Amino acid sequence: MKQVSPDEALRGIYIDFEGGGSVRRALLGVFWLDDTNEFVFRQYLLDEALWPMGEERNSGNEGFWEPADLTDTLEELRQLAEAEDRLVFAYSEHEMKMIKEHLQEGELLDWWLQDQNLVNARKIAKYWKYWNRSVTFPPKEGQKKEWHSLQNYLDLIDYEVPSEHGPGVVSSAITQVRKELVEGDGPLSEEANFAWEQAVMHNFHDCCGMRELIIICATEHSSGSKAGEPT
Repeated sequence: MKQVSPDEALRGIYIDFEGGGSVRRALLGVFWLDDTNEFVFRQYLLDEALWPMGEERNSGNEGFWEPADLTDTLEELRQLAEAEDRLVFAYSEHEMKMIKEHLQEGELLDWWLQDQNLVNARKIAKYWKYWNRSVTFPPKEGQKKEWHSLQNYLDLIDYEVPSEHGPGVVSSAITQVRKELVEGDGPLSEEANFAWEQAVMHNFHDCCGMRELIIICATEHSSGSKAGEPT
């Protein structure tokens, strides 16, 4: 597992895919601190049905929604990471799977497959918890193993996510918004607008909260190797 320094955590690029229904890559949230110490949060709208939302702005998430092509976006993020010597972080293997399914092969995919470029934040969090917190997460319903969800770790570090932006809101929200955009010819309903806010703010907290988690993990991680790393 790659060891991450506090500086690498602070300057990291944090990414998170969201999907709904049959659309598994509806949008990609990206969050980082630029070299002027300003936070940047972008949400790339990968599903063409959602592109009309790119005309809207939500000051609450301090970012913007941008119609985008995923291949171009991945190349843009690669260039940013290389030019400014930054790591990219994603929680679990999900983002890697989404990238592999989209690119399938090629030099760009090879770059994203390297763990010195795309870092699995969950592995770092599990290692940190194993050595620094005497806590066992309850299993997911119907399972027996400890559930290392991002939300469990955010609760552990006291990162507060409003309940309306928490787990379980995104899929149905994106499905509802897509349906109205595809089938309607007017503005979104009040319900759909609220659903969209739920989806994009959930994505924001996933990215921002993951950053806070990894900064804590990197800062508290003691130097030197330790045996018995969790799997």
